[in-house]
Amino acid sequence: MTDHNDEWERDAAVWLTGRRVESASPSLPPGDPRAARARARFDAWRAAAEWEGAAARFAERVRRQVAAEGPGVRRVDRGPDLVRIGLPGPLAPMIAAARQVHAAPLAELGVAAGTGRELFDEPCELWVALPADLVPGRYVALRVVGDSMVPLLHSGDLVLVDLDGTVHPGAVAVARHPEHGYVVKRVERRGERALSLVSLNRVYAPLELPSGAGTLLGPVVLRWCGHGPAKPRLATRP
Repeated sequence: MTDHNDEWERDAAVWLTGRRVESASPSLPPGDPRAARARARFDAWRAAAEWEGAAARFAERVRRQVAAEGPGVRRVDRGPDLVRIGLPGPLAPMIAAARQVHAAPLAELGVAAGTGRELFDEPCELWVALPADLVPGRYVALRVVGDSMVPLLHSGDLVLVDLDGTVHPGAVAVARHPEHGYVVKRVERRGERALSLVSLNRVYAPLELPSGAGTLLGPVVLRWCGHGPAKPRLATRP
Protein backbone atom coordinates (compact mmCIF):
# COMPACT_ATOMS: atom_id res chain seq x y z
CA MET A 1 0.00 0.00 0.00
CA THR A 2 1.29 3.49 -0.85
CA ASP A 3 2.31 5.46 2.24
CA HIS A 4 2.02 9.22 2.67
CA ASN A 5 5.68 9.87 1.77
CA ASP A 6 5.39 7.93 -1.48
CA GLU A 7 2.19 9.77 -2.35
CA TRP A 8 3.83 13.16 -1.71
CA GLU A 9 6.85 12.25 -3.85
CA ARG A 10 4.60 11.04 -6.66
CA ASP A 11 2.55 14.26 -6.63
CA ALA A 12 5.75 16.33 -6.63
CA ALA A 13 7.10 14.38 -9.62
CA VAL A 14 3.85 14.88 -11.54
CA TRP A 15 3.95 18.61 -10.79
CA LEU A 16 7.57 18.95 -11.92
CA THR A 17 6.87 16.98 -15.08
CA GLY A 18 3.94 19.25 -15.84
CA ARG A 19 6.18 22.28 -15.41
CA ARG A 20 8.71 20.77 -17.81
CA VAL A 21 6.04 20.08 -20.41
CA GLU A 22 4.64 23.60 -20.09
CA SER A 23 8.09 25.21 -20.28
CA ALA A 24 9.08 23.11 -23.29
CA SER A 25 5.91 23.77 -25.25
CA PRO A 26 6.61 27.45 -26.09
CA SER A 27 9.91 26.52 -27.73
CA LEU A 28 8.17 24.18 -30.14
CA PRO A 29 6.62 25.50 -33.37
CA PRO A 30 2.80 25.73 -33.42
CA GLY A 31 1.27 22.44 -34.40
CA ASP A 32 4.47 20.49 -33.67
CA PRO A 33 3.29 16.89 -32.92
CA ARG A 34 5.97 16.56 -30.21
CA ALA A 35 4.12 19.03 -28.01
CA ALA A 36 0.87 17.08 -28.38
CA ARG A 37 2.62 13.81 -27.60
CA ALA A 38 4.33 15.29 -24.54
CA ARG A 39 1.02 16.67 -23.27
CA ALA A 40 -0.73 13.33 -23.88
CA ARG A 41 1.97 11.44 -21.97
CA PHE A 42 1.76 13.88 -19.09
CA ASP A 43 -2.06 13.68 -18.96
CA ALA A 44 -1.93 9.87 -18.98
CA TRP A 45 0.67 9.84 -16.21
CA ARG A 46 -1.32 12.30 -14.11
CA ALA A 47 -4.53 10.27 -14.56
CA ALA A 48 -2.72 7.07 -13.56
CA ALA A 49 -1.23 8.79 -10.50
CA GLU A 50 -4.61 10.14 -9.45
CA TRP A 51 -6.21 6.69 -9.89
CA GLU A 52 -3.46 5.05 -7.83
CA GLY A 53 -3.89 7.60 -5.06
CA ALA A 54 -7.67 7.14 -5.05
CA ALA A 55 -7.28 3.35 -4.94
CA ALA A 56 -4.83 3.57 -2.04
CA ARG A 57 -7.16 5.86 -0.10
CA PHE A 58 -10.12 3.57 -0.77
CA ALA A 59 -8.15 0.51 0.39
CA GLU A 60 -7.21 2.35 3.57
CA ARG A 61 -10.87 3.23 4.23
CA VAL A 62 -11.88 -0.41 3.76
CA ARG A 63 -9.11 -1.55 6.10
CA ARG A 64 -10.29 0.84 8.78
CA GLN A 65 -13.91 -0.21 8.28
CA VAL A 66 -13.02 -3.89 8.61
CA ALA A 67 -11.03 -3.17 11.77
CA ALA A 68 -13.92 -1.19 13.25
CA GLU A 69 -16.66 -3.67 12.34
CA GLY A 70 -14.80 -6.83 13.27
CA PRO A 71 -13.30 -6.16 16.71
CA GLY A 72 -11.69 -9.24 18.20
CA VAL A 73 -11.53 -11.14 14.89
CA ARG A 74 -7.96 -12.02 14.02
CA ARG A 75 -7.24 -12.08 10.29
CA VAL A 76 -5.05 -14.75 8.65
CA ASP A 77 -4.79 -14.04 4.93
CA ARG A 78 -4.15 -17.59 3.81
CA GLY A 79 -5.79 -20.97 4.16
CA PRO A 80 -5.25 -22.96 7.37
CA ASP A 81 -3.10 -26.06 7.71
CA LEU A 82 -5.49 -29.00 7.46
CA VAL A 83 -5.11 -31.96 9.81
CA ARG A 84 -6.34 -35.25 8.35
CA ILE A 85 -7.63 -37.71 10.93
CA GLY A 86 -7.58 -41.45 10.67
CA LEU A 87 -11.26 -42.15 11.38
CA PRO A 88 -14.05 -39.67 10.52
CA GLY A 89 -16.89 -39.28 12.98
CA PRO A 90 -19.34 -36.85 14.59
CA LEU A 91 -17.97 -33.42 15.37
CA ALA A 92 -18.95 -33.30 19.06
CA PRO A 93 -16.49 -35.87 20.49
CA MET A 94 -13.67 -34.50 18.35
CA ILE A 95 -13.63 -31.08 20.01
CA ALA A 96 -11.78 -32.33 23.10
CA ALA A 97 -9.50 -34.62 21.07
CA ALA A 98 -8.51 -31.83 18.69
CA ARG A 99 -7.77 -29.54 21.62
CA GLN A 100 -5.02 -31.89 22.83
CA VAL A 101 -3.06 -31.31 19.60
CA HIS A 102 -3.93 -27.59 19.40
CA ALA A 103 -6.42 -28.01 16.57
CA ALA A 104 -10.15 -27.60 15.96
CA PRO A 105 -12.59 -29.82 14.06
CA LEU A 106 -13.85 -28.44 10.77
CA ALA A 107 -17.56 -28.65 9.90
CA GLU A 108 -18.35 -28.16 6.22
CA LEU A 109 -21.98 -27.41 7.04
CA GLY A 110 -21.57 -23.68 6.39
CA VAL A 111 -22.64 -20.96 8.76
CA ALA A 112 -25.50 -19.82 6.52
CA ALA A 113 -27.01 -23.25 5.90
CA GLY A 114 -28.16 -26.34 7.69
CA THR A 115 -31.74 -25.58 8.70
CA GLY A 116 -33.00 -28.25 11.08
CA ARG A 117 -29.60 -29.92 11.38
CA GLU A 118 -27.57 -30.09 14.56
CA LEU A 119 -24.05 -28.88 14.05
CA PHE A 120 -22.45 -31.20 16.59
CA ASP A 121 -23.92 -34.27 14.88
CA GLU A 122 -22.32 -33.38 11.57
CA PRO A 123 -19.63 -35.77 10.26
CA CYS A 124 -16.08 -34.46 10.53
CA GLU A 125 -13.15 -35.57 8.39
CA LEU A 126 -10.68 -32.73 8.89
CA TRP A 127 -9.27 -30.60 11.65
CA VAL A 128 -7.53 -27.25 11.28
CA ALA A 129 -4.26 -26.50 13.03
CA LEU A 130 -4.47 -23.45 15.29
CA PRO A 131 -1.87 -20.67 15.51
CA ALA A 132 0.76 -21.48 18.14
CA ASP A 133 0.03 -18.31 20.11
CA LEU A 134 -3.72 -18.88 20.32
CA VAL A 135 -4.97 -19.59 23.84
CA PRO A 136 -5.92 -23.29 24.19
CA GLY A 137 -9.65 -23.89 24.37
CA ARG A 138 -12.67 -25.54 22.80
CA TYR A 139 -12.99 -24.35 19.22
CA VAL A 140 -14.81 -25.33 16.05
CA ALA A 141 -14.10 -24.14 12.51
CA LEU A 142 -16.92 -23.36 10.09
CA ARG A 143 -16.99 -22.30 6.46
CA VAL A 144 -18.68 -19.03 5.57
CA VAL A 145 -21.45 -19.12 2.97
CA GLY A 146 -22.75 -15.96 1.29
CA ASP A 147 -21.79 -12.28 1.30
CA SER A 148 -23.75 -10.92 4.26
CA MET A 149 -20.57 -10.09 6.21
CA VAL A 150 -18.55 -8.43 3.42
CA PRO A 151 -16.02 -6.79 3.72
CA LEU A 152 -14.98 -8.59 6.91
CA LEU A 153 -15.82 -12.12 5.74
CA HIS A 154 -16.23 -13.59 2.27
CA SER A 155 -17.87 -16.75 1.03
CA GLY A 156 -15.38 -19.61 1.36
CA ASP A 157 -13.54 -18.15 4.36
CA LEU A 158 -13.12 -20.29 7.46
CA VAL A 159 -14.00 -18.82 10.83
CA LEU A 160 -12.90 -20.12 14.21
CA VAL A 161 -15.58 -20.04 16.91
CA ASP A 162 -14.66 -20.03 20.61
CA LEU A 163 -17.26 -22.31 22.18
CA ASP A 164 -16.43 -21.04 25.68
CA GLY A 165 -16.08 -17.38 24.76
CA THR A 166 -18.41 -14.65 25.98
CA VAL A 167 -20.40 -12.86 23.29
CA HIS A 168 -20.55 -9.14 23.97
CA PRO A 169 -22.58 -6.56 22.00
CA GLY A 170 -20.55 -5.52 18.96
CA ALA A 171 -18.85 -8.91 18.64
CA VAL A 172 -19.04 -11.08 15.53
CA ALA A 173 -20.61 -14.40 16.48
CA VAL A 174 -22.25 -17.54 15.13
CA ALA A 175 -25.88 -18.10 16.08
CA ARG A 176 -28.55 -20.63 15.22
CA HIS A 177 -31.58 -19.23 13.42
CA PRO A 178 -34.75 -21.39 13.43
CA GLU A 179 -35.27 -20.81 9.69
CA HIS A 180 -31.83 -20.03 8.27
CA GLY A 181 -29.71 -22.47 10.26
CA TYR A 182 -26.31 -21.32 11.49
CA VAL A 183 -25.47 -17.72 10.63
CA VAL A 184 -22.53 -15.44 11.31
CA LYS A 185 -23.51 -11.89 12.25
CA ARG A 186 -22.53 -8.96 14.40
CA VAL A 187 -24.39 -8.80 17.71
CA GLU A 188 -26.13 -5.44 17.80
CA ARG A 189 -28.01 -5.92 21.05
CA ARG A 190 -28.31 -8.73 23.56
CA GLY A 191 -31.19 -8.54 26.00
CA GLU A 192 -32.88 -10.95 28.39
CA ARG A 193 -35.60 -11.85 25.89
CA ALA A 194 -34.28 -10.93 22.45
CA LEU A 195 -31.08 -10.97 20.47
CA SER A 196 -30.51 -8.49 17.63
CA LEU A 197 -28.11 -9.53 14.86
CA VAL A 198 -26.97 -7.41 11.92
CA SER A 199 -25.02 -8.01 8.72
CA LEU A 200 -22.11 -5.80 7.66
CA ASN A 201 -23.54 -5.90 4.15
CA ARG A 202 -26.45 -3.48 4.55
CA VAL A 203 -28.41 -5.20 1.79
CA TYR A 204 -29.47 -7.75 4.40
CA ALA A 205 -32.09 -6.89 7.01
CA PRO A 206 -31.35 -7.29 10.74
CA LEU A 207 -32.42 -10.50 12.48
CA GLU A 208 -34.26 -10.73 15.79
CA LEU A 209 -33.94 -13.99 17.72
CA PRO A 210 -35.28 -15.02 21.11
CA SER A 211 -32.56 -15.24 23.74
CA GLY A 212 -32.00 -18.66 25.16
CA ALA A 213 -29.68 -21.61 25.49
CA GLY A 214 -28.36 -22.82 22.16
CA THR A 215 -29.04 -19.60 20.24
CA LEU A 216 -25.45 -18.35 20.33
CA LEU A 217 -22.69 -20.78 19.44
CA GLY A 218 -19.87 -18.40 20.38
CA PRO A 219 -17.79 -15.45 19.20
CA VAL A 220 -15.69 -15.57 16.05
CA VAL A 221 -12.07 -15.09 17.10
CA LEU A 222 -10.19 -15.81 13.87
CA ARG A 223 -10.77 -15.84 10.13
CA TRP A 224 -8.75 -17.65 7.46
CA CYS A 225 -9.00 -16.46 3.88
CA GLY A 226 -10.80 -19.06 1.80
CA HIS A 227 -8.56 -18.64 -1.23
CA GLY A 228 -5.12 -19.26 0.25
CA PRO A 229 -3.11 -22.49 0.18
CA ALA A 230 -3.74 -25.23 2.71
CA LYS A 231 -1.18 -27.86 3.67
CA PRO A 232 -2.69 -31.18 4.75
CA ARG A 233 -0.85 -33.32 7.27
CA LEU A 234 -1.69 -36.45 9.25
CA ALA A 235 -2.93 -35.98 12.80
CA THR A 236 -1.67 -37.95 15.77
CA ARG A 237 -4.84 -39.02 17.53
CA PRO A 238 -4.60 -38.95 21.35
